[in-house]
Formats: sequence, C-alpha cells, structure tokens
Amino acid sequence: MPEDINDYFNKKKKMEVLKISCPNCDKENIIKLSSEIKCKHCEKSLTKTKYKKLKKPFIKTLTAVIIGSVGGHQITEYFDTDRYPMSIEHSILENCISSYNEPLRTSHIREIKNVCVCAFSKTIQDYDYSEFKKSKDKFLVIFKNNLNACN
Repeated sequence: MPEDINDYFNKKKKMEVLKISCPNCDKENIIKLSSEIKCKHCEKSLTKTKYKKLKKPFIKTLTAVIIGSVGGHQITEYFDTDRYPMSIEHSILENCISSYNEPLRTSHIREIKNVCVCAFSKTIQDYDYSEFKKSKDKFLVIFKNNLNACN
C-alpha cells in the first residue's frame, strides 16, 4: 500500500526527495524536490541520496593518530635496533648474581643484584649488542671493570 492514499489515485510522477542531515542536531530532513537535480560534472542524479557532512575535527584527529603511530613506531625501531635480547640479558645477570659459591643472606643477594644491574647498565651503554656478538671477551673485560666501579 502506498504511503499516502493520494499517491495511489494520483497518476502523476512521484515527487523526488533529498535526504539531508542537519549539521547542528544530526537529525535527518527530507526535502521534496520539484525537478531532478543533476551533477554539473557527471550529469548523474543527486536525488535519492543521503548527504552528511563529515566533521573536520574527526579527520584531523584521525590524521594525527595515524601520523603519531607510524612515527612512533619508526622512532622506536631506530633506537631499539641494537638492544640485547632478553634471554642474553637474563643470562648475564643470572650468572653475575649466582657467581658466589657460598650461601648468602637475602639482604646480601639484593646488594649483589643491584651491583650486577648497575654494571650491566653501564656496560650496554658503552658496548652495544652488535659489538657483543663480535667479541664476548671484550664485553667481559668492560663488565668486570663496571662491577668494580658499581661496588
């Protein structure tokens, strides 16, 4: 059944409508058109189409997020490319802490942990992972010197 009973009896061409969302309240408005409106460029009808304004703050925010995430990823990769793998860091620290063959008190173990972490932190600043892969012996010399400095 037609929406309007008058349309059923009226033999004229049905009136075209344009649906537009209000930029202030986002409610849909239906505008009846007396003639068909066409695009000046492609000559296609602009009727029976819903138009909605894309809000500019959304576009700006989306652009900023994309640029920030891509840029942040690139910066992180630039600075973290020569980091020691976690398994190697763990092995070095574990061997340093457990290098004493005698039983120790918990407070003394904490002191040893702090000294080992201090020495390792100083060593990796001076000797990056690519150098470690080339010469582990030189790493050990630098690490032992830093152990003495951190004690």
